[in-house]
Amino acid sequence: MHGERRGLVHHGLLHPATASLAATVAPLVADRLAHGEPVLAVLPPDTAERLRARLPAVTGLHTTDPAEIYRHPGRVLGHYRAWIGATSSHGEPVTIVAAPDRDGDNAHRAALWMHIDAVTTVALAQCDLTLICVYSDDPSTADSIRRAHPSLLNGASVPNPNHLPAEQFVTRYPLPPPVELGEPALTNTIEHPVQLAGLRQVVAGHATRAGLPGHRCEDFVLAVTEVASNAIEHGVPPADVQFWTTSVSVICQIADTGWQTQPLAGLLPPPTIQRRGRGLWMAHQLCDQFYLWPQPTTIRLQMDRT
Repeated sequence: MHGERRGLVHHGLLHPATASLAATVAPLVADRLAHGEPVLAVLPPDTAERLRARLPAVTGLHTTDPAEIYRHPGRVLGHYRAWIGATSSHGEPVTIVAAPDRDGDNAHRAALWMHIDAVTTVALAQCDLTLICVYSDDPSTADSIRRAHPSLLNGASVPNPNHLPAEQFVTRYPLPPPVELGEPALTNTIEHPVQLAGLRQVVAGHATRAGLPGHRCEDFVLAVTEVASNAIEHGVPPADVQFWTTSVSVICQIADTGWQTQPLAGLLPPPTIQRRGRGLWMAHQLCDQFYLWPQPTTIRLQMDRT
């Protein structure tokens, strides 16, 4: 019933390419708005306009472009939390209708996005939020989309018996193997914390030569240092640190011979009261792309040059 706390309700909606997305979600959005519930529609601008045209009233409707909010998959949970906090200051129920931009041409980014979607069920569990994730009904991706969502929408909401908890999902649908980048521009090996100061200088020099502006250099240095420190403290040193510069990115890869046993490492924000164990999450927030392969532990950090 409207007005009562729901906790998180996380739906998946597989949408036929031939149907109107605005027409599909309009009745649900109209119902929520009629009961005074704020709605964030993360839809392409033309779809958002068609949605507005189908609604009897738009008071309480917020819209944003998925190309902006989903540009960095690792920051999406932060965007959601910020909007919920700004819109629902006393914990009132809210709804997000989202059409994620998976970037199907980039298999790594598409897989990472599905990991983010799967951990949303855990990360936002305490929010009074209905989250509806709308995906194109593509046979090649439908199975993973179904398994990432506890319930499915197809006219009505139905529990999803095939849903996988986040840890199982990430294990079942891992990232594709790393793309070979050729000979690195620079290689560094570290095995003791005392070497981190020298590594920071190496990273700063490489990022500066690649043309990253000052604040982006600082973020990249901090991210690489956090991951390298984690490799020394929790991995199996020595850790190899390699750097590449491409036409679009500055890339650093840190690898040791240990095996990462926490499937959600770097994906799930740590509790606010936790003082340690925040390094991988922090690196994910600072960089434009963050990929982790667990066996052996290999982390690739990427900063866009533009």
